[in-house]
Amino acid sequence: MIRASGAQKKMLSMRHALLFGITFYLWLNCSAALGAQVNSAKQPLVLTVEMIGQQYCTVNPDLAALQMRLRLRYTNVGSQKLILYKGHDLFYQTKIRAVSTDSAKPYEITFLNSRYFDEEPEPIEQPSPSRVFVVLPAGATFERELVIGVLIAGQDAGRGAQAIRDGEHTLQLTVSTWYKSKSLAQKMRQQWERKGLLWFDAVTSRPIRFIAERSQSLVPCR
Repeated sequence: MIRASGAQKKMLSMRHALLFGITFYLWLNCSAALGAQVNSAKQPLVLTVEMIGQQYCTVNPDLAALQMRLRLRYTNVGSQKLILYKGHDLFYQTKIRAVSTDSAKPYEITFLNSRYFDEEPEPIEQPSPSRVFVVLPAGATFERELVIGVLIAGQDAGRGAQAIRDGEHTLQLTVSTWYKSKSLAQKMRQQWERKGLLWFDAVTSRPIRFIAERSQSLVPCR
């Protein structure tokens, strides 16, 4: 048997993460194209986001970094049980816009990121939902935390495409609830139907507000 080296495993992990990231990106684009249809039907799973912590550091004299700790709350607002993935592999899109910006214009920055651990297999394809799933009765909630980062450019520095300015902004998340193939999701949904409805569509939160404030006495980022 030929065993993959550490470098080969890392490369495979990166390839898998890239593949799932591209799939999620295409999924988001498809959802945007079908926005009218999605909005016309009330989804049984609602995502709300709460800011529970902020930490700053300095990258250079013109650029600071803001790390935000978020609490994600998934709520079943439907009438039947939902089966929700709660494992460690997660893809998400972050949209940030200055409050003073015209809401009809594109977001100030948009980026796609992931929390993906390919080297730790998860029990997905099982006769019944495994430990990486949670069953939500009607009205029940599930919470998890997520840390995201954003750059803050000084007023005299170029902002670029990945940084914001000081001031009040809104943040909106679109989060994946499934990272395997759609065919497997449909198979598991049918197999687990007596336990509840397996939810595998991405969910989008309402925008929340936060304030980005650069300080003169920040420690260097590590």
